[in-house]
Amino acid sequence: MTLSLLYRLGGLACLALGAFMGWVAILKPLRAAQSHAPTVSYDVKAFAFVPMILIFGLFFLIGGDRWPYRDAERRTLTPAGWALMAAIAVSGLVGFLMFKQQFAALGYQAG
Repeated sequence: MTLSLLYRLGGLACLALGAFMGWVAILKPLRAAQSHAPTVSYDVKAFAFVPMILIFGLFFLIGGDRWPYRDAERRTLTPAGWALMAAIAVSGLVGFLMFKQQFAALGYQAG
């Protein structure tokens, strides 16, 4: 197996893990709220981890080891790494705000 294929398989595994975590940590509470459950709980950390896993999985599935996202020697991110971090931050924030808006529309309050 080539290194690129291993990266792509890792990306596929990340996508599977991210989809599972997204289902359990985000979609199940949303479905419970849509079913008008008396109490619904969720963890805000899911809105950081799920986008991170999905975006890195997609990055590795598409690119393999073609684009370095970090400079191991200098211990810094490359421009591709910064773009990944920005995409993770934006998608996590947008996902959380949409989730919160859905909960408010269904009559739920935080706390």
